[in-house]
Amino acid sequence: MNTSGELWSYARGNAPAQIGSMSWSCDALERQGNAQMVAASADLCECLDEVMLLISQPEVADAILDCDRLKTRAQLILETARTVLAEATGRDLPEWPGRDETDTRLEG
Repeated sequence: MNTSGELWSYARGNAPAQIGSMSWSCDALERQGNAQMVAASADLCECLDEVMLLISQPEVADAILDCDRLKTRAQLILETARTVLAEATGRDLPEWPGRDETDTRLEG
């Protein structure tokens, strides 16, 4: 998204294509900030999804749970991440340290 409100798709391997536009009713600085947040949101969501996948692997989860210094803080952070992903994607992820058994991205 750019400050004029144009929405662009940069699908991997394809040329950029404008996919829509939004109307902004704020000053230029606020438009810039809004455009940056919208533009980054898909990448942030994808990154957060990958972090949740990694952190939910049994060996990683066990290492965190075995460390009293990390356990409580990690549980709070990961619960927030799970909630954010549910809001952004509509997926209901299991509570950490549980993992989505249907997600096979790290198997193989």
